[in-house]
Amino acid sequence: MRERVARLERGFGDPDDPGNPLGAAQFVRADAGRRLLPAAEALLDGFRLQAEIVPEELGGRLGRLDVLARVLRAVFRRDAALGLACGTGPYLAAAAVWAGGSARQRHRTADLLLSGGRMACAYPQPAEGNAFLHNGFTASPDGAGYLLDGRKEALNNAARAASLLLFARVDEPGGSGHRAFLIDAPQADAPGFRLLPRRSTTGVRGCLVHGLEFTRYPVTADRQLGPGTGTGTGTGAELAARAFPVIRSTGPSMALGCADTTLRTAVAFARARGRASVRAPRTRQALQDAFSDLLLCDALALVATRAAHLLPRESATLSAVVKYLLPMFLTETAYDLSAVLGAESYARQGAYAAFQKALRDLPMIGLGPAGSAASRAAVADLLSRLPGLRPPPKGRPVRRCSSATSRGCPRCDRGSSSCPRKATPWWAVWRRPSSGPARRAAASWTGRSPGTPPRSAVSWTGSGATALCPAGPAAPRGPGCTGWWTGTR
Repeated sequence: MRERVARLERGFGDPDDPGNPLGAAQFVRADAGRRLLPAAEALLDGFRLQAEIVPEELGGRLGRLDVLARVLRAVFRRDAALGLACGTGPYLAAAAVWAGGSARQRHRTADLLLSGGRMACAYPQPAEGNAFLHNGFTASPDGAGYLLDGRKEALNNAARAASLLLFARVDEPGGSGHRAFLIDAPQADAPGFRLLPRRSTTGVRGCLVHGLEFTRYPVTADRQLGPGTGTGTGTGAELAARAFPVIRSTGPSMALGCADTTLRTAVAFARARGRASVRAPRTRQALQDAFSDLLLCDALALVATRAAHLLPRESATLSAVVKYLLPMFLTETAYDLSAVLGAESYARQGAYAAFQKALRDLPMIGLGPAGSAASRAAVADLLSRLPGLRPPPKGRPVRRCSSATSRGCPRCDRGSSSCPRKATPWWAVWRRPSSGPARRAAASWTGRSPGTPPRSAVSWTGSGATALCPAGPAAPRGPGCTGWWTGTR
């Protein structure tokens, strides 16, 4: 893994060299023109970057998700749009094929990616997702196949993809549900298909974001994803639920490279202003906080990506936590660093223009079918089902337990000496060091004193949790950092 990352870094060269055709100035110029840098795409093609998202048994280099994320960070460090177009976008589509495709579909997809072909995907949008318009596709049975209708407003790589992964709702006599279809991208003049105009975005401006519209577009039954066709309803939703844990954790982990660029740029600016600038208390505090935040996010992302292999039952929750926390943390960290650069943080040209570009790109990382809003809802749903976090019966007031062992219990209606909650809180189920710097570090990351569980404030409406304070999703930060610290000593 280190050799591949080093080879990729050498290929990109020094980002601060004005004569480097793959330097920061060239990426800023390409971003202003709303295009990807052709020389960078050629470099990634020569590196065979898409082999990183193909499993080893199918001829690729994908063995571990944390390795995939670390390799792609080198790309995101230069240009987030390049990483999304050449890495994350095809990976989102391929992940569902690896999870639920037939042997023939997996081999065809692997051959396409290894030959440099692109893919695009349209996952079903959760009710708590980021889209204002929950548009999508429907598939109506038609003889031995289906007729595809509907539209999606924004898909990355839609105009360049050779293959499309589409989730469509199917209404049949036996029930209704989503099905996944893996189809060849239609030609621009194909009947029943229309490529919608390109959409402009504030960040990742080099990405080719288009919409797709289908009107009674025929799809044969063998294009349905899976080992067989017509094997029940709702299989597409189940497939998406299996794919979300692996795509939620890898994307934010890759985006750490983009946040790393903001910190490097801020350090370069402070050093260029002289030693006095670097030693200024406000500057030192901002740089130290940013560095600590990046280490925290790196540890949490590493836990989530490795959990897909080692803790598959917990990986769904951990990936949702990462998808919710990392985009928020990284964006806030970049904005805090803007105080170091001052007016230069707005520069669109010059030595520090990469900072403004990264500042626009980072908020885009939290979007998508399994975005921050849907991820937070997934964590809230988990917490609402845990002991001690259930809603009170109707007509009974909510009282808080004041005992030391049950502090923060939102439903206890007895005295402090007879709290009924006996189950161990979910945040306490981790290997805690008995003493020493690791335990103190965990306490500092969580903002609590050692041995004190974080509070989770839940507001109830009827019988469900409708709002969750950030303390719930943020609780795994301490265990993640402690595990990373103890494992890398």
